[in-house]
Amino acid sequence: MDNALHILVADYVPIANKGEEAIMRGIEDMLSEGRAVEIGLFDDVPQVIRRGNITVFPRDWVFRFEGNAALSGRRRVLMQAWIALQLRTGVCGPLNNLVPGGATKCRALQQFFKQSQYVLVGHDGVFCVESCGIIHLAKKHGKRAGILGASTGIAGGRFYKAGLYRRTMDESDFCIFREQHSCESMRPVCRNPIKLMVAPDPAFAMRPDPPEAAREVLEREDRYRQAKQAGRPVVAVTVLEKGRVYAGFRPDLRGPAKQQAHASSLATILDGLVAKYGAFVLFLPHSVEETGSDIVAAGHVAEQMKAASNDYAILKHDCSARLLKSIVRECDFLVGERTHSLIGSVSVGTPFVALTNRQDTRTHGIIGRMCDCQTQIIDMDVVGERETTQRVCELFEQRENMGRSLERIRGELSARIDEAVRVIKGP
Repeated sequence: MDNALHILVADYVPIANKGEEAIMRGIEDMLSEGRAVEIGLFDDVPQVIRRGNITVFPRDWVFRFEGNAALSGRRRVLMQAWIALQLRTGVCGPLNNLVPGGATKCRALQQFFKQSQYVLVGHDGVFCVESCGIIHLAKKHGKRAGILGASTGIAGGRFYKAGLYRRTMDESDFCIFREQHSCESMRPVCRNPIKLMVAPDPAFAMRPDPPEAAREVLEREDRYRQAKQAGRPVVAVTVLEKGRVYAGFRPDLRGPAKQQAHASSLATILDGLVAKYGAFVLFLPHSVEETGSDIVAAGHVAEQMKAASNDYAILKHDCSARLLKSIVRECDFLVGERTHSLIGSVSVGTPFVALTNRQDTRTHGIIGRMCDCQTQIIDMDVVGERETTQRVCELFEQRENMGRSLERIRGELSARIDEAVRVIKGP
């Protein structure tokens, strides 16, 4: 669609993760102004793939570092340092495949880049030295370009990143971070600190599907239908077995022992809600990636639960991000380990509790500080199983007051999103 608004999100975006999809859809809703939108992004695919209005380009056409699972430890540091040195000396390497003159096999990417009104980098936690090279190329070709929704600052490697990041802060039309910690880490390398901005993650801006779409999916689940007919409160649950939330749970354990302890702890919490309040537990598939599927993780928790089989259901339908957000809106409460499920819960006003750990700066920064919901976060690395269960039950009892508080928070977040849109679009 040549008359559509083209947005190139020049990042590795594993789109099977519904949190990643929610960010893309949020960006679409932020910038569309009612126009048709075409989004380009990068994932681990062998060839160009179309998924609705999203065009997925092979990650390795452009990126050597970002999303490269083969790099670890010292090799990651050395690769970033080498790419940073090349970029500082004007050598862009595979990044040149974005622009005219790049590899012939990348013509579809070059055409999308040419049509793009916006080139965005750094969503979630993927900002890196390659993002700096993309901004540099985008500005050379007259694009509106910048950082949007980053949750990564300068962190380690300052000795090779500082000069490159300073140039990127100068060249970017906007530098928008989704939590304060990352934003502040960039301040020492930004010559114009007024550019630095903290705004809600774009996923907050994603519109959910209509209620009818959620109800159609939910009504297919016999157990859910029976629970609703009985007037039971429905508790949505997102559990995981990968990432920083899972890594921070019982860091002393590894492998099957960690998995079993994690599942047992979650099962105890959910059993408490079922036994005390007659709650019905609905596990949501927030990520259905081949490794670390939430459906598999939910199965491990369900196996440990003492509740009867009609007290819970695992939703195995591959839901879109918009549909998941609509389903969360239909529920009475959310127990969430997935940060983007919590973002969805805040966005639609569903009361929640976040289960994480002290090392998870993302949940603490976004849900705690930005959304003013610190009291709804439980760090399971410092709070015992019994105390966690008790605290979850207390928050469940406070869900009506919590819902009213979320109305205020949603209004404040909406105003901040509107301000971010004004900055992105520019004068």
